[in-house]
Amino acid sequence: MYDDRQPAKPGLPVGLAPSTVWRWLSWLGRMPGARQSAWDLIRQKEPNATLHRQPWPVSPSKYRCEKRRGTLVEAMQVLATHRVCQRIFGQGIFPRYATSGGGP
Repeated sequence: MYDDRQPAKPGLPVGLAPSTVWRWLSWLGRMPGARQSAWDLIRQKEPNATLHRQPWPVSPSKYRCEKRRGTLVEAMQVLATHRVCQRIFGQGIFPRYATSGGGP
């Protein structure tokens, strides 16, 4: 991560502000409807799938409150679901499904 809060000079690498990453994770963490619908499709295609039973541990150093921990867990679940859907169906839940009808 690189952020010196000064205008970037041409040719220099530009990084992300720490808040950008949290905004992305927050966006992913607000997709329980998309995740749940995708899990339902996965279970229909592979009844023995265990994605919904996996533990989702988050290091206590990554959050300060329970709400933030929940957002991180949900974001991890959405990203894992996307990978599983790519493997099973040949395409993930982004961009069409998660951004159109599967939101909260």
